[in-house]
Amino acid sequence: MKYVLSIIFLGLQLTVFAQEYSFLAASSKKIKEKEYITYLNDNIGKLDSIQKTTKWFLEDGTTFNQKYSDSVFKSKEGYRYSTKLYRDTISNNFSYVLYKRDKAEVRETNRDFNDYIKADEKNRKKLKKSGIDELTLTDIKGEVHSLETLKDKIILIDFWFINCGPCIKEIPDLNKLKAEFEMDEVEWFAVTYDPKEKVERFLERLKFDYTIVPDSKHLTDRFDIRFYPTTLIIDENRKIVYTGKFGTMNGRVNEIREALNKLIKSKKYAVKAGPATQIEED
Repeated sequence: MKYVLSIIFLGLQLTVFAQEYSFLAASSKKIKEKEYITYLNDNIGKLDSIQKTTKWFLEDGTTFNQKYSDSVFKSKEGYRYSTKLYRDTISNNFSYVLYKRDKAEVRETNRDFNDYIKADEKNRKKLKKSGIDELTLTDIKGEVHSLETLKDKIILIDFWFINCGPCIKEIPDLNKLKAEFEMDEVEWFAVTYDPKEKVERFLERLKFDYTIVPDSKHLTDRFDIRFYPTTLIIDENRKIVYTGKFGTMNGRVNEIREALNKLIKSKKYAVKAGPATQIEED
């Protein structure tokens, strides 16, 4: 999940056979992110083995780990780094090469993307603490959920889509998170713009324990969702209290957990004809 994030947001080159690096097999070809995600979707049951056989290289052929990757992207020069993705056409194993872009490439590829990030940050700030007076979620079974049916509930909405690598990788962790909060106070929704039929086929291969809401581009447009996955948490007073932030995958589930715990703790207070009084736990 941590590694795939960089692929989603950092441009990959055109799919061509190229021996740019001698340490890669001659049968390796450079591919686009879309081809990689499609392969993951077609091999949901093999995600663990795919991850284990994936290799990560520096341009000199040295392998590296997550700790090194984190340190690179957090450094002052981190913005200049990107990854190239290769697929061995014989073994079907994948390799990433971490490389440092020159200044011209940085300017060319990052200008529009940086503007996009700024717009996303601005939107998240606008959403947080804003209130909603209407919400309709039609799930994959045809059941309609509204603010009326969700009265007094905390509403968690996870925006995802089938071809989103980080979204797919995160689903098992999201299932575990939901299992931790088996209570009536929280309602869990997974909203995607993908059509119902496509989502149903996907769910045959990978279990997602949230209430699935397909065919919902109108909701991604309404909340101006630009990056995936993005999670919104709406409290019982219909205020958006959590939006997350761009680029946060390592620790994202923990952030959501903390936000939920804070809200649930606040619901342990009741107003009885005066100041709020704490309800003692059993």
